[in-house]
Amino acid sequence: MAITDRFRTPAAAIVAALCVLAPALFAGCGGKDAAAPTATESPAGPGPTVVRAERSGEPRTVRLGFSSLPPERTSESYIQAFATAAQYADAILVQRTPPWEDFMPGGEVSKQTADSTRLETALLKQYGLELVYAIDPTDGVVQRSRLANLPPSVDPQAGFKDPNVREAFVAYAAYIAKNYQPAYMALGVEVNMTYERAPEQFEAYLQAYSEAYDVVKGNSPNTKVFPTFQLEDLEGAFGDVHAPRWNLLERFHGRMDVLAISTYPFLGEAKSAADIRPDYYSQLKDHWPGEIIISETGYASAPVEGRVTVGTEADQQAYLTRLLDESNRLGFSLVIWFAALDPSFASTGATSVFKDIGLRKSDGSNKLAWATWEAWAARPLANP
Repeated sequence: MAITDRFRTPAAAIVAALCVLAPALFAGCGGKDAAAPTATESPAGPGPTVVRAERSGEPRTVRLGFSSLPPERTSESYIQAFATAAQYADAILVQRTPPWEDFMPGGEVSKQTADSTRLETALLKQYGLELVYAIDPTDGVVQRSRLANLPPSVDPQAGFKDPNVREAFVAYAAYIAKNYQPAYMALGVEVNMTYERAPEQFEAYLQAYSEAYDVVKGNSPNTKVFPTFQLEDLEGAFGDVHAPRWNLLERFHGRMDVLAISTYPFLGEAKSAADIRPDYYSQLKDHWPGEIIISETGYASAPVEGRVTVGTEADQQAYLTRLLDESNRLGFSLVIWFAALDPSFASTGATSVFKDIGLRKSDGSNKLAWATWEAWAARPLANP
């Protein structure tokens, strides 16, 4: 099978499911979620009360995070994702496509956007979680070669070349900075994939990024701002084979506070965790002298259809153990595992490669790797 066929599905495809899901979460949908955290009293916010384990073990410097991706398409499950992060992590990733129409010239913030902001900021305040907010304008299902969810009035071929789209991107970045004051903010996700597949879009995006960077800093000076890069594609091992593109980092010179990497080795060349090169993550320090975060990662715990990877729970545990050990030793400041629980709605289509990416099953039962994560989460932070 040709390599271009083997890697047709992008590593970020599951984000598309989240972007479709997110708007529905605030429409009052119902349902019950399994494995709720232990509650000891009425919560001081919209989420359940959580109790963290007593701190024990050797101090760690790396912080841990989960994304807000829930296992089920319910508002309760979405809230539970924040509670899980509060109990077993230090940070949470919210990754979302801009609601373009709200922020186009003449637009106004919709009730849906306002309601999601109120809920999420209340949950963040309740749990004291560090927020990584990723504005994700491109479509992962088509390997980030076009913008996602543009309104019908916008020519999809124009994308970022349309000045109204760039204006909306900057305005949305300002809105997030003002209302969330996030610790970290990604203005674009896996941008090197756009560079490879739609270079004109990438050049137009850079113009919007530069303006958005300054606007975010003006509204939230302490927020660390950056794009994210997809490691397997950056190395040329995902999709079309090409030379490494580390030079792309220079395109953000002076306007990139952190090197943020998404990495899914099981969608690259690795057939197992043991196949991952020794320098796979240590090489990042050769290309960036400052703070480094793993902005999203994961590893399948079961075989992935159509892939050379044969995932197992033991393999997932081996990858997680190596990742956390190395990240802590190398001085990376944050590691975000993309899904705490398997997303049950990712069983078919482009997102099915991520159906077993959680450290727990969708019903809340633990996989082998969960004990490793739980032990790391219980370790005290050396520099909280």
